[in-house]
Amino acid sequence: MFKLFFTLFVLLIPFKALAELEITIYAFRTSNDLSYKTYSYDVIEPEEIKTLPSVNMVQSGPDGQMSSIFLRGTNSNHTLITLNGIAIKDHSTPGGSDDLSQHSFLGVERIEVIKGPMGSLYGANSIGGTINMITYPTDENSISVSTGSNNTNTQTIKLGKVIENTLIDLRIENETSDGISVVNGDEKDSLKNRNYIFQTETYLNNYTLKSNIIETNNKSNLDKSTDYTDYTADWKFNNYYLSLQNKNEEYTINHTNHNRVYNDKGTIDTYLNDTTTLLAKKTINADNKSHTLGTEYEYSDIEFDTNISGYVSDVDKTRTNNGYFYNLDQTLLNGVQTHIGFRYDTPNTFDNQFTYRIGAENNGVRLSYATGYKAPTVYEMYGKDNWGFLGNENLIPEESKTYEIGYRWSNGDIVFFKTDIDNLLKYENSTYVNDTKTSERKGIELALYQDIGNIKIENNTAFIIAEDGNGDEIVRKPKWTNTTNVKYGNWFLDYNYYGKHLDIDSATYKKVEMNWVGLIDIGYEYNKDNLTFFGKINNIDDTYYQRPDGYNQTGRTFTLGFKKIF
Repeated sequence: MFKLFFTLFVLLIPFKALAELEITIYAFRTSNDLSYKTYSYDVIEPEEIKTLPSVNMVQSGPDGQMSSIFLRGTNSNHTLITLNGIAIKDHSTPGGSDDLSQHSFLGVERIEVIKGPMGSLYGANSIGGTINMITYPTDENSISVSTGSNNTNTQTIKLGKVIENTLIDLRIENETSDGISVVNGDEKDSLKNRNYIFQTETYLNNYTLKSNIIETNNKSNLDKSTDYTDYTADWKFNNYYLSLQNKNEEYTINHTNHNRVYNDKGTIDTYLNDTTTLLAKKTINADNKSHTLGTEYEYSDIEFDTNISGYVSDVDKTRTNNGYFYNLDQTLLNGVQTHIGFRYDTPNTFDNQFTYRIGAENNGVRLSYATGYKAPTVYEMYGKDNWGFLGNENLIPEESKTYEIGYRWSNGDIVFFKTDIDNLLKYENSTYVNDTKTSERKGIELALYQDIGNIKIENNTAFIIAEDGNGDEIVRKPKWTNTTNVKYGNWFLDYNYYGKHLDIDSATYKKVEMNWVGLIDIGYEYNKDNLTFFGKINNIDDTYYQRPDGYNQTGRTFTLGFKKIF
């Protein structure tokens, strides 16, 4: 009923002539066109997210399996995932990690990866940075079909139309795959995904009314430490978004629902999270200054109930937060671009938080200092189980400080950064406590772009050291990662390097050293009129590897397909 009402509400708005107005969603929550100069960021295609060196995405097997993100060497719960600038966090996860791999990128035109703490804009949970997925409707009508290894098949239908002053976009995607056995067993771990997105943009004088309805349903077979049958995951994600905005103003309501069900031979674990977010912000431009003021309210209803493998635990809790933020972006007379931002959060389950960021840029050189925090989860504070665990209501947020200096030029970008994290949560004496020691993350990121005749080369390298409070290397965080992309005409070649690192042995649970992995992918795309044929071979030399330890990744695979625009 809600979906029907939402759709009718948007479509029944009085129509006017289609305005020539371009609306852009700014992940930095400011309309200042020069604010980005003081940040470290990447703007990428959705399929590139798994190969960006600073975004270390570790998936427990092939597509359909769970994943973790380690942005700039921080922990898996230190990266905030947003959709059109609104946090879509699943607060029902016990440790606070989000699973980006479960989100369909259907309708996502680009992804902005903002590196470093974004607490001054978004509040909690962005110590490592923010991954912002941006949806964008078009009037294209198309169908695309692909097939590949392991009986992997995808079909996508897109319908777009402009009706007077409203642009309507509907996309439906179906994906199935037999998969592989994640742990060298006899049963293949398959997946079956069905995704929908309905988007509109209505142009109203100086504003645009934007909306989307997103439904994602992912079903996959899972394994435990050994081959395991009749263990499945059913992950549903729904998002309803309505926003009235122009370049200087935004008034948004967003509702996100996560519903995860794990079924082990009839024994059920459920994780539920409903979050409603209200955002209002306004930018005032005067002379060379941009003042952005905003407020954000978030209400979350969080519930989970677990029973699998004899582990019984449950939580039923609500959380609210009011955030107030201010940004000042200014261009000085000598050409220096400056940024000052701060945010004050008033959560109902722990003390109020203040975060801020200071940045400056001139002639490509940028400097910044930023703070951030990660909120303890409701499980860490209020959870309990039948094995003696009891949450700690006195936990305080993890806090970070990040320093960075970078230089951006026409053919590249280099940045040095250092992040100190205090109050990290650790499990001790059947509960969680805040560590009194400081954990350190530091590194260098280098991006280079070069055209040699008709050949385009892009190389991204990251060297990151991640250590705990005792100075010990943290697992699943290789020091070196690299991605090289070469394009020549309709051909492209990708090389992805993932360096040596420590991991946890899946059988003994001791630390083990994992060897480096280098993967080569090659592809070709042919366009004629409104028809595109594409093909790709991943992992050309059929390298066998596990990441993390105990979880197989696919060997050599191929994909063939076409897209027809009508």
